[in-house]
Amino acid sequence: MSALFRNLSHRRHSARAASPSPTQPGHWSEFRDWQAHQAALPHPEPRPLPNVEDLTDCESDVSEDSDITRPTRAFFLGIRASRLITPRDLEEGGRLSQMGAQMGSQLASQMSRNVSSETLVVEDDLVYDEKEKSNLKAKSRVLLPETDPFEYHGLDRSPLPPKNGSRLYRYLRWNFGSVYRRIFCLSFFGNMFALAYLVIDSFVKGERMITYQQAGLAVTANILAVMLVRNEHIVNAMFWVFGTWANRLPYWARKLVAKVYSYGGIHSGCAVAGTFWYIAFLILLTIELQAKGTLSVVNSWIYFVSYFIVFLLISMCVSAYPRIRVLMHNWFEGIHRYMGWLAVLLFWTQNVLLAVDASGSTDSTIGQILLASPNFWMLVVITLLVIYPWTRMRLRDVEAEVLSEHCVKLNFNYRDVHYGQAIRLTDAPLSETHAFGVIPHPPAPKPVTHCAGCNCNRHQSEPMMSSALSSASTSPALSSTSSGMFEKFSHRSSAKVSIPEVKAKLLQPAEPEATAPTGLSHAGDRGFSVIVSNAGDWTKKIIRDPPKKIYTRGTPQFGVMRVAGLFEPCIIIATGSGIAPCLSLFVQKPDHPVRIIWSTKAPLETYGQSVLDLLYKTDPRAIIIDTSKGANKRPDLVKIAYRVWEQSKTETAADYPSLEGKRNTSGREKGVGQCEAVVIISNQKVTKKVVYGLESRGVPTYGAIFDS
Repeated sequence: MSALFRNLSHRRHSARAASPSPTQPGHWSEFRDWQAHQAALPHPEPRPLPNVEDLTDCESDVSEDSDITRPTRAFFLGIRASRLITPRDLEEGGRLSQMGAQMGSQLASQMSRNVSSETLVVEDDLVYDEKEKSNLKAKSRVLLPETDPFEYHGLDRSPLPPKNGSRLYRYLRWNFGSVYRRIFCLSFFGNMFALAYLVIDSFVKGERMITYQQAGLAVTANILAVMLVRNEHIVNAMFWVFGTWANRLPYWARKLVAKVYSYGGIHSGCAVAGTFWYIAFLILLTIELQAKGTLSVVNSWIYFVSYFIVFLLISMCVSAYPRIRVLMHNWFEGIHRYMGWLAVLLFWTQNVLLAVDASGSTDSTIGQILLASPNFWMLVVITLLVIYPWTRMRLRDVEAEVLSEHCVKLNFNYRDVHYGQAIRLTDAPLSETHAFGVIPHPPAPKPVTHCAGCNCNRHQSEPMMSSALSSASTSPALSSTSSGMFEKFSHRSSAKVSIPEVKAKLLQPAEPEATAPTGLSHAGDRGFSVIVSNAGDWTKKIIRDPPKKIYTRGTPQFGVMRVAGLFEPCIIIATGSGIAPCLSLFVQKPDHPVRIIWSTKAPLETYGQSVLDLLYKTDPRAIIIDTSKGANKRPDLVKIAYRVWEQSKTETAADYPSLEGKRNTSGREKGVGQCEAVVIISNQKVTKKVVYGLESRGVPTYGAIFDS
């Protein structure tokens, strides 16, 4: 036994045959005796092993060195045994003769990639459970805080090219002169030119060219436009025309119509113009009433109501100023809602009072005067537009799926939705509502049979399993196929798991299973879900105490994410919970070519494995940056996106293998090559920075404008 001990202690410098390896028949009992004797001897304090879970993936796509110079945990097997083994030791029981020479060589190749020289270090007799193994698999794909995203993904980290034009040109073109502001200016100055023309013409001709009735008609027409452009059905119709059917247009036209989400410029432009028209109306009305000489009771009430309305309109315009709206958002919501309702009520009161005043000097009745007034009919439409969304208020059943202490997924089943839409939720309808991007439930999973076109419900056999192991051995992280095999024995147990047991489990036929296209819950079910993350008091309350019922208001409405479907390929950028609206595109159009850039804090711990699986299935080269700490806390998204866009110039169909032979809705083949556009879903500050930084360098970029 002493000779045996010496041989084992110096096996790096002596022949392997001297070691009583369990792979040699008849030596198993002797090896066990040696283990017991070895355990009884005093041992020095072992050196601590490195925590490889906190290290970057040493077998990543950018590493071509298959030799690892430090010990690692054998997490690829889901095993922890309390002894040192070598790849040769794994060939217990006759060098895997029963498993076949091909699978034996591939299994040994896989394990040799995870050893330091000839030694594989494993720690104890426990095994990873399914959740731990899934987390390890995901961690190997997400960039750790200390990882450089440029180096990891092979991106050029040199300085970006200069912005186009002078500073003044850029400000007028992409800042002050944004599409939203251009639409605002058309709406506002078009009204102002008409008002100025009438006022100047009156002074020139010495007679009044406009009456207060005509000015009041202009006020009501602008308010009607304000309400129409915010109606969800009108908005959805615009997106169907310009954000969906427009994919048949040439590229230059698609870049133009993709700005359809800037329709809010009509809302704000007409609202401010209507306020100026109302001031003109008030001046003309005052002149008219003063000309009568005597002030009746009806005229007094007309004065009171009219001046109260102008106070409400000015208050709403001031509160909607961008800087004030950001600082006092809750006040802005309350002022817009309650003052808006009160203003509509006072407009009705004003119209009735004016009809009463006019009936005294004519033979017409009050009803006849109202029915003959265009203001009356436009007020009817305005009132219906205000009431309509509240008629669609419903208390819905909701299934809460807690993803983490910072995030919850709410599942609804009352209707289906389209990608790029958002739904308004609230638990207190009169005080506040919140819009969340919807995620359609994924399609029903399809069974994975052992051969193409087969319906026998048999699954992968030994040759296919061997092929899966071979592909896994060359991957920086285990493939979903190989990890599915290892799940058979990755359960916790107090007993040791030997290598023969591992092999036996690998050779067992796979149980029938189904693979959903996305990994999200409710596959094949009717309905949709939303992801609520911690972004304020209301969301924190929903996460802490998930509801079983919640109110929905109106119908799902399209937003900026819808325009991503116009461009192939397209770069999708998201930060934090902004990934939720993007998931709708990945679920409903899985063959749409995209590149994904997601920057968030602790993505796996916050949003769960299924979200990461969907992202990597959609884009195997997705750039997911953990901003928990370190150098990646504030990544340069402008540079990363520009380099990905620049890198895409050299891409071919081979970079999008899932698109082979597929065509888009316009009949042409799915686009590959240089990305046509960038779409970003983030907060206001990051969105403005990325949109300006990319557009000023010639990259078409689209992001929300936060005007609602």
